[in-house]
Amino acid sequence: MPIIADVNQCYPSIKPHIYFVPLDDELAPADFDAGLALGWLSEDEEAKVARYKSLSARNNALQVRLALRAILSRHSDIEPTQWQFIYGAKGKPALSHDLCAQTGLHFNLSHSGQWLMIGVIEVASSQHNVNLTSERSVELTQSTQSELLPSLFFGVDIERERSSTDIVPILNHYFTQAETDTLLQLPIEQQRQRFFDLWAVKESYIKARGLGLALSLKSFAVDFSEFNEGHVQLKGKVEQSIVLHQGVKLNFTDVSDIANTVAWQTQLGRLDQQYRFAITLGVNKQDIGLELTRADDDDSALMVYQLSLAQLLADANA
Repeated sequence: MPIIADVNQCYPSIKPHIYFVPLDDELAPADFDAGLALGWLSEDEEAKVARYKSLSARNNALQVRLALRAILSRHSDIEPTQWQFIYGAKGKPALSHDLCAQTGLHFNLSHSGQWLMIGVIEVASSQHNVNLTSERSVELTQSTQSELLPSLFFGVDIERERSSTDIVPILNHYFTQAETDTLLQLPIEQQRQRFFDLWAVKESYIKARGLGLALSLKSFAVDFSEFNEGHVQLKGKVEQSIVLHQGVKLNFTDVSDIANTVAWQTQLGRLDQQYRFAITLGVNKQDIGLELTRADDDDSALMVYQLSLAQLLADANA
């Protein structure tokens, strides 16, 4: 199954990989100390982990950082301790410019409840000049914005469905009228599921843009009218098939360079009944011609993995 069709037409060398890693809120003190003792984290990362007052938050923060470094090293000969990161104005992490140019890797991550989701894109060496950091053109005039938009945008999100969430006030505040009307037309037992589906897609898009909630969630609408169910193999100790929906559309409520010059594609999946995830990828049409042939080979397929942190650490130290 190819990754997102329209994007693949214009950027066939994208190699997407999605990882799901279970997190342990109650990590034993000895395991936490052993994780730090690996020496993978930079001094500023160790300081950030130490600042968490909640033990569960501290445990998760360490596990997220270890897993990210281990996963990046699966796609490169760079050692886990050698990865260096930069952060956008709204906190979006990315590889340092040198490492991005050297490896062609770009990533995004999300965690909710007991699951960490990390997406990695491998870009062919001839296309390392793409920029997935925060949008650089916010203060530029509209005539020059399209010239300086990043070539690629990439965002992922995982959401745990929660029965305690009061969805009505959130609908009114963050969703477009079209999204709200369509949701409320569903049977009551399906409305909460649709709410979290919408939220996952919206989060993956704003994370791809790197602007956080500075970008209005009402500036675009998620359209499920051509929603169709597919499946993808989840690779790991026990391989299984999970749901991966195609045909999710983003409709922009205002005319902008993002709407006109970037080809957007989104997929929505379900890890299980409680967790859903979304992947959004955007390609700047101006930078990359659309005349290229769609790549249907296995190398361009979306690869999805479920691996424990112990497995990742063992592989990295092998």
